[in-house]
Amino acid sequence: MDPSELVNSWLDGRARLGRGGAVELSARAAPTLSDKAQRAYTWIATSAIHCPYDDMEFGKAVHVGQGEQQVALHGRVGYASFLLMPLLTLLTSRRLLIVGAPGRGKTTMATLMALLSGQPLQSARRSIQHGHPQMTTSDLLGSPLPGDLVRATQASDIQVAWKAWLGHRVKIIDEYNRIPTKTQSALLSLMADGYAEVFEQVYTCGPSSWFMTANDDLGGGTFPVIEALKDRIDATVRCTPFNARFIDSLVDRIEGAHAPESFVPADLIFTEEELVEADALIRAVPIPKAVQDALGFFAGQLDFCRRASTRLESMNKDTLHLAGRKVANVCNEDCPLDKAESLCTQTESGVSARAYQSLIHYAKALAWFRGAEAVEIEDLRQLTPLVLHARLAPNLHSPFFQKAEHQVLLADRASWIGQLFDRAIIQHAAYDKVRQPIREMKARFDEGHRSLTTAQLRQRMAAVRQQMEDLLRRHELNGPVYEDLVMLKNLYYSYQRSLQERRATP
Repeated sequence: MDPSELVNSWLDGRARLGRGGAVELSARAAPTLSDKAQRAYTWIATSAIHCPYDDMEFGKAVHVGQGEQQVALHGRVGYASFLLMPLLTLLTSRRLLIVGAPGRGKTTMATLMALLSGQPLQSARRSIQHGHPQMTTSDLLGSPLPGDLVRATQASDIQVAWKAWLGHRVKIIDEYNRIPTKTQSALLSLMADGYAEVFEQVYTCGPSSWFMTANDDLGGGTFPVIEALKDRIDATVRCTPFNARFIDSLVDRIEGAHAPESFVPADLIFTEEELVEADALIRAVPIPKAVQDALGFFAGQLDFCRRASTRLESMNKDTLHLAGRKVANVCNEDCPLDKAESLCTQTESGVSARAYQSLIHYAKALAWFRGAEAVEIEDLRQLTPLVLHARLAPNLHSPFFQKAEHQVLLADRASWIGQLFDRAIIQHAAYDKVRQPIREMKARFDEGHRSLTTAQLRQRMAAVRQQMEDLLRRHELNGPVYEDLVMLKNLYYSYQRSLQERRATP
């Protein structure tokens, strides 16, 4: 830390010199909800689940060691994603998948979130839905009353005895990949739309935080998880192995005959009102335009595929998927792009709008938790591997993975996605000068064009067309150029539409 900043931090306290030289103490600042969330995280990390793996790191890094034997030490406080992501999920009412081997603390972590939401321990344990191959829709949601089935003359006469867990703020599905496909469809409606339906009777859930667990993330369950259900999961986090340095804590638990979820401090429990307020505060955290632009630059490249079509609008991986083809089928020597630099070659899939929303919401939550005034690129960098973990599939035939040093990334998907993001940020900075005039064109359009004269509209269209020609002449058609061409073409047609409307007006 800079010496002047250190001195200022010492002076920035409650004590002030008043009149006559007397020391006066200002009132203590009232604790905020973000302070409470920080204290909850600290309690979990020090008293409930000992996890020294701080993999969410911020600030400039200093490296210790050399070559493959390097350790990065960052300038700001780090967090363990296994502990922080469930807490952020609780505060944002989103859906988190926790993966890891049995006995690593997946269900315990989810149970702690239920307790922090105010649910009693026994109720939290009984409300956990354990996936198994014979699980039916009635097992999951509830069943009609037998007497109503006998007496009813129409479906509206039947009352359903809904499962109590549907009304809880925190919903836990243990080993969700062991649930039969038909029952998964019922779970999908509940997760996606917030309602359950049995015998035409509908149960509507309020805001909920969902926690699913699985022993691995490669489809090792009893049943394959339907794609629509996978897509509703906002983020995936891996539990961490136990560190032997904390074995004394296990000895204390055995000797004291207590579990970590049996002693949650009362002052860390969030009321319903506090959870609602925290979510509102999180949503209000701003995302600067520069950060939005960097996110779009990264995600836009992953969707691009130059060999998917000869038509600009169809040069994306969705075109390949609809045709039943893979990126590996077309990403070969026929494509002129540099496979070592182009990010599109590394992935089989792109990023959906739902994934964008998940990433934005979690980024706001992380910035709020850290006490930042706005979302930073570093927030996106930490969250991108977790949000896209189950959404991005690597192109195993990509030249990138043929290099020996990159083979390890196939086993560690989070690190692979992290390096994708880092490469994109470097390319974003290099491409910024090219994008600047295009950004200015978009800004002028956003200011409004209804008041422009016909001549001015034609002039704007000509400028857009010239910009597109310059792009194609000076740069190869890669992911960033593709994104800009699509936007410029949209601007051109928007101006053209305004001209047509004027001709049609009598």
